[in-house]
Amino acid sequence: ALTEIFGSKAVLVQDALRRLCKTRYSREEIMSRPLPEGVDPHRLETYLNDEDFLQILAMTREEFYQLPGWKQINWKKSKGLF
Repeated sequence: ALTEIFGSKAVLVQDALRRLCKTRYSREEIMSRPLPEGVDPHRLETYLNDEDFLQILAMTREEFYQLPGWKQINWKKSKGLF
């Protein structure tokens, strides 16, 4: 298989792909700088797991995304997610 042919290089490629394909991050990862590679700094809330989302923003995703855009931005700024 690939691992036999490429050895440790295949593992490095798999690790890189896993990091690039990651869609959820912990609160600590989102709040730290530099941000993980591929994370859009204008949409940090989208990368939080549901528990952290609720804890940080004090509402569910559904409630948050029902707010007008300007309120979402102001709320994210007040919570340090901008």
